[in-house]
Amino acid sequence: MELVQILHFPVVTSGEYANSEASSNTMTLTKLTFAVEAKHREVEEATTTVLSCVISGITEVLLAVSWTDSNDGALTDGDDFTIVAGTYNPGTNSQTTTLTVTNGVSADSTFSCKVSSTEWNKSDEKTSVTLNVYDVTFEDKAVSTEKEQTITCTMTGLSETATVVWNNPTGSVITSTQDDYTIDVGTKDDAGAQNSVLTIGTIKLAALPTTGTFTCVVTSG
Repeated sequence: MELVQILHFPVVTSGEYANSEASSNTMTLTKLTFAVEAKHREVEEATTTVLSCVISGITEVLLAVSWTDSNDGALTDGDDFTIVAGTYNPGTNSQTTTLTVTNGVSADSTFSCKVSSTEWNKSDEKTSVTLNVYDVTFEDKAVSTEKEQTITCTMTGLSETATVVWNNPTGSVITSTQDDYTIDVGTKDDAGAQNSVLTIGTIKLAALPTTGTFTCVVTSG
């Protein structure tokens, strides 16, 4: 958004009373720039997620909004997708449209938002939105409590290093400063894989119930 100039209105003087004080007024004129920002996502396979396009530089609600798949086929509300055109926000001169992909996808996919604007003479302005997916695998283990043990979450198909949080069997977040726990979050390699390793010391192992369920929570993108 660019500030262009300040317009000065003509000086106004009363015609009936010649000695009256003159008055003038100013108005700020701001030039807007039309833009569509795609909000890409990267989630685990088969995970419901929301894609969005933020349309800025507008002063009124968009004339039309639609979404299409990678083959440019029109999407409609149903079991697999939910489309929200969004509402105009005068405070930010913008409108955000969203596509909810219910149950997610099993492979990297590209969707597109199409918008039409009367004031900008735009018709089906198309912007691609990427939905990348990754996979998370792990193995259950039977362990001895006499030696420290490790459990690993393996992520594949990542486009960037993921954030990983580990939860203990009670559902509480494990921190790297807690006694008898060590966390190696790992980093994505060139193949898009990342291993996050939780090391559990013997004191924590001894305190666990017969079966303890640990959870790795992964966020990427």
